[in-house]
Amino acid sequence: MSTRINMSGTEEAFLGGRDSHPPSAGGTSVLCFGQYQYAAEEYQAIQNALRQRLGPEYISSRMAGGGQKVCYIEGHRVINLANEMFGYNGWAHSITQQNVDFVDLNNGKFYVGVCAFVRVQLKVRVMQ
Repeated sequence: MSTRINMSGTEEAFLGGRDSHPPSAGGTSVLCFGQYQYAAEEYQAIQNALRQRLGPEYISSRMAGGGQKVCYIEGHRVINLANEMFGYNGWAHSITQQNVDFVDLNNGKFYVGVCAFVRVQLKVRVMQ
């Protein structure tokens, strides 16, 4: 028996739609990320990894405007973690929206605040 993850119309369009994929062994159409599906062991390992908290070695900080300390995770660390958890070809991302919140000039330095929404897509888990 195959289980399918429901997706919005946008995700279906991005992945080519449900009916564009070859049938699985059970005769049902299955969505895949590329040509790959998660095995049950992979899925469980990913679930366990996602439940973990990031250690302090992953968190960076810097001083922001007004002497305020801000914490963040650097982009290369996020990419490395995603590759470790989902595999190099097991995920994809795209920036769906990006906004400049502010641009300030203070003592000859520019300070810019930017907000971005990022869509992350994973290959589909199928149980048989």
